[in-house]
Parts: sequence; structure tokens; C-alpha cells
Amino acid sequence: MYNNPRREGKTDMILKGYLFSLLYGIACLALAMFVYKLGVPKKYTRKIVHILVGFEWVILYRYFGATYHFLLVCLFFLALLLISHFGKLLPMISSDDDNSLGTVYYAVAMTGVAIVGLFEPGVMLPFGIGVICTSVGDGFAGVVGQLVKKHNPKIYKNKTVFGFTTNLLASFLASYLLSYIFEIGLSLWQCLSLAVLSCGIELIVGFGMDNIAITWSVTALGYLFLNVNGVENYLVPILATPFVIAFVIEKKALTKWGTAAAIFMDAIISIAFGNFGFVTLISFFVGSVIVDKIKAFAKHSLSDDETLKRGTRDVIQVIANGAVPTAAACAFVFSKGNPIFAIAFVASLAEAFADTAASGIGAFSKAAFDPFRWRKCSGGLSGGMSLLGTFASLIGATAISFLAMALTKGAFSIEYVAVASIAAFFGALFDSLLGSLCQVKFRCEVCGKLTEKKVHCALPTKKAEGIRFVDNDVVNVASGFFAAAASVVLFYCFGIM
Repeated sequence: MYNNPRREGKTDMILKGYLFSLLYGIACLALAMFVYKLGVPKKYTRKIVHILVGFEWVILYRYFGATYHFLLVCLFFLALLLISHFGKLLPMISSDDDNSLGTVYYAVAMTGVAIVGLFEPGVMLPFGIGVICTSVGDGFAGVVGQLVKKHNPKIYKNKTVFGFTTNLLASFLASYLLSYIFEIGLSLWQCLSLAVLSCGIELIVGFGMDNIAITWSVTALGYLFLNVNGVENYLVPILATPFVIAFVIEKKALTKWGTAAAIFMDAIISIAFGNFGFVTLISFFVGSVIVDKIKAFAKHSLSDDETLKRGTRDVIQVIANGAVPTAAACAFVFSKGNPIFAIAFVASLAEAFADTAASGIGAFSKAAFDPFRWRKCSGGLSGGMSLLGTFASLIGATAISFLAMALTKGAFSIEYVAVASIAAFFGALFDSLLGSLCQVKFRCEVCGKLTEKKVHCALPTKKAEGIRFVDNDVVNVASGFFAAAASVVLFYCFGIM
């Protein structure tokens, strides 16, 4: 097995390291140039360099370890590749289609971690796995994805099933072999986790930047596995977030700023609650998508006001649904784990899902009734309620709360479930109250219909009732806060400790 080598003839080792590393790098470029001259397309010659150059790390670590010599070689190749890119000196590794700095980014990734290694030598072995996942996994994925044309459907943008599968298998095997050869000490499931992370990052990061993102992210997770206890409690959000982002972008569920806001809040919630917080949040999201699909099967068409609340969510809508859970997560951290804020977090998400379930399942009801203004109303108009929708609201609130108990293996007790469910249900009722009495509504001057839209029948509407600045987003924030606050009150009223 290999060990950090700098014991035998230090000067000789350093000279050999410079010689072998430079010769290997030049040999990789020469091989790519040779096959390029034979007529092999650039998309393959680039991949030859991409795959082979990752093994440069083996030479550098074998002879230099975590020293400035490692960094100097990385800087040399970074300068060489920059000159080549802008001077178009090495056509076999250039790109005609996107003119990306992919190969240069590869050298940037290695240089960056080499700098970190000067201050924290423990990063160098995980660094090797990060480089190998980038070179072997991402490299072979590109080759297979381009070679296999038939029965190879795209799963996201230009990423294919065979390419993704190749990346996963190659990254896993390379990670495990490197861990075994260099006695890094990673288990099979940890190597698989690194491979999954590599595939997820490669899926969503483009323009050559994946060479940096994969190397750095896999290196960071590998370092955490080796040096930090309890990383598995945060593993689900670490591994799943890239795939969730890909799903959101593919389905156009959120705008760009909405996606950015969701990622920011997801990060805070995941840091505070780990796997439990992330899965609860994603369950709310998935449940909402399912409810929307169910709503599409309603026998009557959606009203204008219902379609207004569907479609791509913008940043304001994301904040309206996520602000209170995120605030609860922050409070949980600053209070050093006070369970009341975990209950408030669950209650606010449960309320949001209860409201969504009431709206979706309630679409099957023939008519809605506004009990706060004692009138019939069209389906989808805020304030309207139905027996079916109210029952769905109760079930939705309870489902999210019980999920929290399951995810924490009972740490979120049945008493907590009761508090969160009751608070969430009353929060959903409060949502209907605000929607009826406070939310602004307009009157169409053409058809006379009461609506939440500012334009109806192709003409501007006039304010009919409610407070002008209180729209559906304001109501969502207020009802989420109400549910969270109600859970705190119930917690202390019931004397739960």
C-alpha cells in the first residue's frame, strides 16, 4: 500500500516527482494529439485527456504529498492550458461548440485543493477521490453517452441514462479502489455516496464548471467522512439536493430567483435539522405536486382564481411558503436545539400542506361556501371551504406531522405530533379566515364576477373588498406564522417537556 513518501532520499523523490509528473502530463497530451491526427473527433480526444489526466494525482501525491511542489506542478499545467486555450495551441482539447474552459477548470480545481492541502494535509487523500470521480466518472459518462445513441433516453438536458449509469458505476469503483490502495478507510456506502454526489453535481453544473464542482464537492464530503462524526445525519440533503434542483428546473416549477431562494432556505433548514428537516420539506413539495396532479382529474375545470395559484412559482411565493419554516430552523439553531422550534417548523410546513390539500381535494366538491361571509362562492376563491376540502386539510396536517415522527425514529413524540397537527389545522382555518375577510378581491366590470385577478375578461378589474396589500402570499405567511405560534402555545398549555 502507498504511504506519504517523503522519507527516502528527499531530493531524489522531489526530482523524480517533477520528472514523472511532467512526462505523464505531456504523454497524455501527445496521445490525444496522435489520435486527433488519425481523424478521431475532438469530442473523444478531449475525453482521453479528461480521463487520463486525473491519474496525475497519483504521481503527485506519491512523490510530493501535501507540499508546495504539488502546487507548483498544478500551477504549471494551469498556465499551459490557459495559454493553449487562448492561443489555440492544442486543438485536440479545444471545444468548437461551447468554447468552454473545461480543461482549464480541471487544473483550477486541482490547484485550489492543492493550496488547501498546504494548510490541511488531511484533505489530500479525499482530494484524490474527487479528482478520480471527475476524470473517470465524468469522463467515461461523456464517452458512453455520445457512443450509445439508441435506447438511451435523455433524463435531464443532454444527460442520458447510459451516461448517468456509467458515471455512477465508474465513480463508485474508482472511489473504492483508490480508498483501498491508499488505505483511506472509506466504507462501501461512503464510496457509493461520493459517487452519487459526483453524478448529481455533474447533472446540474455545465459549461465545464462541473470539473471544479465535482472535484471540490467530492473532496469536501470525503474529508467530512474521515474527520467529522455524524455526517450521515446530513447525508440526504447533501446527496439529494442536486437531483431536486434538476427536477425543479426540468419541470419549471420555480423561476430562477425562486429556485435560488428555495436553495437558500433548503440549506438553512438542512443545517438546522439535517435529514429530518430536508425530507420533511421535500415531502411537502412532493405532496403538493401530487395534489396538483389529483386536482387535474377534477370533473369540473379549474376556476380562474385557481389557475392563478398554479404554474411556475416565483420568488415571492417561495418566500411566502418557506419564510416561517426557515425562521423556525434558525431559532432552533440559536436556541441550541430547543424542541419547541422543531415543532413550530413541522407545524408551519404541515399548515402549508393542509392548505394545499384542502384546495386540491376540495376541487372535487360541487360548490364552495364562505362561512365567514356566509355566502356561496366559486371554487378557488380564497375563503371558500367545503367538507371534502376541510377533511383533506386535517389529513394533510396530520400526515406531515406523523412523517416527522417517523423520520426522527420517535424523537418527535406522539405529543409533538398532536400539537403540530392541531396547530397546522387551525392555521389552515386561519388561512381561510384571512382569505375571506382580509385578502383583496376585485370585481370584473364585464361579467360581474368576484375574482382575485387584477385583469379579467381582458379588462382591468375594480377593488371590491379586502385590504389592497393583502394578497395570497401575505395570507400564506400569516397563516404559517399563526400555525407556528399556535404550536408554541399548545406546547406550553399541554405542559409537554
